[in-house]
Amino acid sequence: QALEKHIPLLMKEASVPGMTAALIRNSKTVWVKHFGVQNAETNEPVTDKTIFEAASLTKMVTAYAVLQLVDRGLLNLDTPLNKYLGNNYDVGDDPRINLITARRVLTHSGGFPNWRPRESKTLPIHFTPGERFSYSGEGFVYLARVVEKLSGTKFEDFVDQKVFKPLGMTSSSL
Repeated sequence: QALEKHIPLLMKEASVPGMTAALIRNSKTVWVKHFGVQNAETNEPVTDKTIFEAASLTKMVTAYAVLQLVDRGLLNLDTPLNKYLGNNYDVGDDPRINLITARRVLTHSGGFPNWRPRESKTLPIHFTPGERFSYSGEGFVYLARVVEKLSGTKFEDFVDQKVFKPLGMTSSSL
């Protein structure tokens, strides 16, 4: 009852139009409740079938998929990614590309911005990889291209085969 009272207030404060909340005890779902709307224009309510964007939560999924390649000996966390890709991706001639590894991408220390400037075909490296932390979605896109090269499969299909299906995540996709 407390959740059903407080969640709508918190949603309003955070401008969240809709969500689903679940309470899990001892590995069992004991309560599920939908709140708000899935489309603010049509006021269509959130239901069991509503698809939510997970956005950066996919980074954990990517990490899990990448570590499976590590376990199979196909990827070394400390080998420069351009060695696997066979090119310098979208970076160009910046020699620091040779310092960007899976480990650095996974720890957000690869030197990339979160996202490249709009309309830019090149991806800048903002600092020497390994020097510091800087959250980067672009690094994960780069790592996904390496996964595609090593697996011979589209990244989305690789994740579906190696993560979602084995874990029974039948409603998940990238």
